[in-house]
Amino acid sequence: MKRKIFSIWSVLLVLLVSITVLVPGCDGEEPTTGTIDVKATLDGDPWDGPLNYTLTPGSGSPISGTDVPSSHTADAGSWTCTYNGGAPDEATLVSITPSETQELSADGTITFSFSFEAEEQVDASITWVSWTIDGVEVPPGSYTVYPPTIIDCEYDVFVAGTYCETVNVTASFVLPYHYGGPNEFKSWHVANAPGSISTIPPGTIWSQDATVNGVVHPICYSFDVLKCQTVTLDAHIKIELHKGTNYRVKINWLGYRGSGPDNILFDNLIEWAGVWGISDMVTSGCVYVDGDVNPANDCSGDSPMLYITHNYTAPG
Repeated sequence: MKRKIFSIWSVLLVLLVSITVLVPGCDGEEPTTGTIDVKATLDGDPWDGPLNYTLTPGSGSPISGTDVPSSHTADAGSWTCTYNGGAPDEATLVSITPSETQELSADGTITFSFSFEAEEQVDASITWVSWTIDGVEVPPGSYTVYPPTIIDCEYDVFVAGTYCETVNVTASFVLPYHYGGPNEFKSWHVANAPGSISTIPPGTIWSQDATVNGVVHPICYSFDVLKCQTVTLDAHIKIELHKGTNYRVKINWLGYRGSGPDNILFDNLIEWAGVWGISDMVTSGCVYVDGDVNPANDCSGDSPMLYITHNYTAPG
């Protein structure tokens, strides 16, 4: 009798252990990975075949892909998709949609889609991205700055066409600058310094001019902006870019110098201590390339307005 009871308990114990192993607990770990789908279209239709690309995380190891469509399990976080070659025959990469960089959430899915066109179509486009102060992105609004400070902005420039071919682009950037006083004028001069316009990744800038009210002026040309009047500041460049690559263009427009900085387009002359003035500004940009098939996206339109109080008393 005891032996039978022992056998029954042994069977129950084995069943209990088996159930514990097979049925997951309610307190399981939260997922830390998601799914990245990569696909391609040719003239708007789904396309599959060999395609070399790299998925690069904000931190950690990149993932290489060799064909589309494909899926990858990846850690949650920011991921950037880069095209490395292998397009459909005689096709042009137009874009990576919805964005080259996306945020992957745990247990979520993001999709990178390569959009190819069968025939060469060169199309330059520009989009305003943000205002920055000393290289730090700021939302449009009002700011008080002290020397040395740079007021700058960023654009995205893209030329659709055969990937990795180079093309010469003419770009112009405009900044209407309005001085609101309290003094009767504000003195500036043309710096047009090397490094005041730059791109990531680097492009080859063949020429760079700075203009005041549409007139090109040499370095060190001085001019006054009268109270309650607007002066139009411009930058014109000729630059060599690679087709199919998104470029972040940074323009260091205005420098409130003090003892620096140097890599700016226009800087103010030395002022005395105290609140010297209030100004507001907007900016816009246009790009031009031979054979452009869509002139509608050649210009960015005006950015939101930035209001600056420039103060020459050191903050304390």
